[in-house]
Amino acid sequence: MIRWSLMRVRRTIAKLGRAVMGPFLAITLIVYFGLNLVQGDHGLLAWVQRSRQVHSAETTLAATDDELAHLRHRADLLKGNHLDRDLLDERARAALNVIGPDEIVIFTPPNESGRESK
Repeated sequence: MIRWSLMRVRRTIAKLGRAVMGPFLAITLIVYFGLNLVQGDHGLLAWVQRSRQVHSAETTLAATDDELAHLRHRADLLKGNHLDRDLLDERARAALNVIGPDEIVIFTPPNESGRESK
């Protein structure tokens, strides 16, 4: 009789275990994929961080493009056919580190873009 009861208890536990195992595995998989959706290498948090990096890189690119355009403009002013005499004089004085005897030098701090103030 005890043997019969133990067998019945084992069968009940096995049935209950099989009934619980499916939902347990499903919930475990849902939690696993949910965590990877948020915190994984390609998850939402990584996407937000990459979006910030892209925005920062685009801002840096725009600033660099502006500086490049400014430098190209100044270089174009020094080309042979349409030479800007004032810019040539400015560059020659800066390269030779000289000023005229009747001139006064006023130093101004550079502005935010790093270019010289005019």
